[in-house]
Amino acid sequence: MRILVALVLLFVFSGTAVAETRYIVDQAQFPMRAGQSTGHKIVRMLSSGTAVELLGQSADGYSHIKAGGKEGWILSRYLMNTPAARDRLQLFEKELSQLGELKKQKLAVEAESEKLKAENSRLEADLALLRKTAASASEMLEENKSLKAGSEEAKRALEEFRSDTESITNAAYQRWFMLGGGAILAGVLLGLLLPYVRLRKKKRWGGY
Repeated sequence: MRILVALVLLFVFSGTAVAETRYIVDQAQFPMRAGQSTGHKIVRMLSSGTAVELLGQSADGYSHIKAGGKEGWILSRYLMNTPAARDRLQLFEKELSQLGELKKQKLAVEAESEKLKAENSRLEADLALLRKTAASASEMLEENKSLKAGSEEAKRALEEFRSDTESITNAAYQRWFMLGGGAILAGVLLGLLLPYVRLRKKKRWGGY
């Protein structure tokens, strides 16, 4: 008897020593039946979290539903107003992933916006420089036109001065020519008259 008890205790303790921890899976299936009792056949098995269309409810705790194009009955206690926690968690993780993706897209858009702002600033600076250069070129063109006009005016004034100088020079030449010719003529006349005057004086002096 003692040996039998010892063997039983040894078996119990050895079984406890090798036991491992397990968890219930978060997955269950519930039968949708053709009628409102467990005696009716199962139309299909519905997994936890499956969305169904509620068509009506009976007083004996069954709900008339439609799922996947088929109608049947299921215990009302198997239905709830909100999705299963597992599905809500998956939805939350999906939304969180989408939020992270949106955040990445937002950062990319902000970076692109900053890049476009910098490019816009550079283009505005180039445009301002171009306008300034164009204004300077316009001013230089106007100044060049003014200088050309002044040069033409100076050329006309110089031509008038040359013309006046030539006129004055020609007039001076004419006067000097006339004066020189008159002096020569006077010398010739004086040379012709001087002997006659001397002869006449001699005659007057000889008469005394």
